This record gives sequence, C-alpha cells and structure tokens, in this order.
Amino acid sequence: MPIKDRLTRHGLRHGHRTLMEELGTPKVLMDERMGHEDGSVGARYSHVTDSMRALLMEQLTEVWFESLDVRLALCPQSPVPALDRLLQECAATR
Repeated sequence: MPIKDRLTRHGLRHGHRTLMEELGTPKVLMDERMGHEDGSVGARYSHVTDSMRALLMEQLTEVWFESLDVRLALCPQSPVPALDRLLQECAATR
C-alpha cells in the first residue's frame, strides 16, 4: 500500500539508490545495500570494503542532518513525536 498517495516502499528504494548514485557510491556497494546480485565478470573482481561502508554511512549521516536542518527551518515542531524530538534536539545543538 502507498505510504502517501503515489509514494510506495518500492519508490523509496529508487530514491535511496538515486541518492547513493549522487554520492558516488561504488556500484558493488549499491548492489549489496539493495540486495541485488550482479553476475557480470566485473562484479567478480569488485568487493565491498569496510572503508566503503564507513564512507557511505558518513555521507548518509550528513544528508540526514542536512534534511533535519531544512525541516527545522520550515517548522520547528512536528505532530509526529519521534520527528518532534529530533527537531528539538537539532534546535538545541544550533
């Protein structure tokens, strides 16, 4: 079922993949995160490293905090308790 009109979990997967492409994530790591298997010859010689994972987590964390900053600027509160708590914590650190 859609999370919101025309927004589905599958669509969110596409958005996550697009974000990883924008961040320059290696294809082998994107495939691993998406649960895809690449049977190509090139994929046999590429491997995910701990440093690849660490860099991606740093990049995604940066995007997360940037999105909280933007949301905080729009409206400092939310009727969703979890988001409201995050916004308050974000405001306190600014």
